[in-house]
Amino acid sequence: MQPGKRYTMNAAAAILLLLGPLPAAAQTPSTDAQIAEAVQILPDDLRAGATVVTYDAATGARKVLRQGTNFLECQPRMADGFTRCYHKMYGPRRDMEAKLRAEKKTPEQISAAIGAAVKAGQLPAPPAAMMAYRGYDKRDRIQNLWVISLPNRTPESVGVSTGSQRDQALEGHGLPWMMEPGNPGAHVMIPINPPVKQSGVTDLAPDEVSQAVLPLPEDLRAGATVYKYDPKTGDRIVLRKGTNFAECTPRGADGFTWCYNQVTGPRRDFSAKLRAQGRTDAEVTAAVAAAAKAGTLAPTPFGTMSYRLYGKTDRIQLLWVLSVPGATADSIGVSDTDHREDAINGRGVPWLMLAGTPGAHIMIPINR
Repeated sequence: MQPGKRYTMNAAAAILLLLGPLPAAAQTPSTDAQIAEAVQILPDDLRAGATVVTYDAATGARKVLRQGTNFLECQPRMADGFTRCYHKMYGPRRDMEAKLRAEKKTPEQISAAIGAAVKAGQLPAPPAAMMAYRGYDKRDRIQNLWVISLPNRTPESVGVSTGSQRDQALEGHGLPWMMEPGNPGAHVMIPINPPVKQSGVTDLAPDEVSQAVLPLPEDLRAGATVYKYDPKTGDRIVLRKGTNFAECTPRGADGFTWCYNQVTGPRRDFSAKLRAQGRTDAEVTAAVAAAAKAGTLAPTPFGTMSYRLYGKTDRIQLLWVLSVPGATADSIGVSDTDHREDAINGRGVPWLMLAGTPGAHIMIPINR
């Protein structure tokens, strides 16, 4: 895509873009080499259990190089230079694409056929969110890219920037960003930066307002609301009224600086009132859950991003958190193995916490 140019696509076309073309005929490496290459993009704990497949370019027939045991399916390097892994629910879709390509159908014809099959119930519809993985071995494209689909979501509803980080990611210090907002193909690009030996992250700034917005990408900082709470009353004190969807609080006593989507503001205001009354964390959590159950507080929407910054090196320094209530590793295609220590040491990858609960969320550590 050309920088700054807007594109729209239907859901089928978006899936084709994320999953990519099938391999071209070429000299075939050994089966073991293809398997190792195909799963390299995955976190270590998912590699051994992933299914690995290829497709015959002439017939579209699927060939299973290794039958896996987990929810992921991977393909060795394709004609476009990428390796890809995706949830096994997309296997039937890939099989259909392969058959159509073998029949010399155009990408537009394939997209239309996939869309029609989904509409007819012959293929599963894309879920509310799903992670896919893409690897590349040259410097002209992002080498380690995770992509989470969020169909029809917007920057405001998720709480994330649409400012492309492609160039920064090519240099090894990119941040996630949204593409195709508001369309069936909406997704968040999550470049996995190379490990860093010495962090360049800081939580220091000359004043409270500029410090509070440091967790955000630069293009969101100027428009963010900045506020804090009166510890005696729990009242919200607005330090700067913003113009976008982000709300930030200056560094707290625990050393964390947080930014949130404004949609979760009522929950935070409610919690602040309870803490001002001397309630414990457990009591606050229980009260928030009860209010949500009673309908007096809206639940955190699925696919809402928050941002956390920490100035020392004993915790993850820059962390993005995507709320995915009720999600499991299988349902969203993400490992639920804790990668905290790796993240603290500058080589973090996303993982799912509190799987299957209302508090389920994806931890997205940023290596910088």
